[in-house]
Amino acid sequence: MSLNPPESLIIPVRSLYLGVGMTRTHRSRVGPKGQVVILKELRDKYGIREGRLVEQVPTSRGLLLVPVPAEQLMKELDSVAKAIGSAWPKGKSAVEAVREERDKQWPRK
Repeated sequence: MSLNPPESLIIPVRSLYLGVGMTRTHRSRVGPKGQVVILKELRDKYGIREGRLVEQVPTSRGLLLVPVPAEQLMKELDSVAKAIGSAWPKGKSAVEAVREERDKQWPRK
C-alpha cells in the first residue's frame, strides 16, 4: 500500500486557502516595542501610512487592525470641540477657569 496520494489529489496549500474564500495570510515578527510590520501592498491598499491611526479591535480569533479615516478623526475632533465650547465658562480665560475649579475642589483654609 502506497502512502503517497496520486498527483491529481495534491493541492498546493495556497490554492486550497484561496479556493475556500480565505485571503492570503502574511506573518510578521513582533519587535521589542510591540511593533509589527505590515506589508507594503497591504498598507497601500488600505491607506495605512506612517503617523496614521489604526483602531485595535479584539476579536474571538485575534486582533483586527482597522485604519481610521481622516474624515472620521475630523468629525470626532469637531464634536469634542463643541462639547468643550458649550461647557466652557463664558468670558473667562483658561487660567481663571482652572483656578475656580481648583478652588471648588480644594478650598483654601
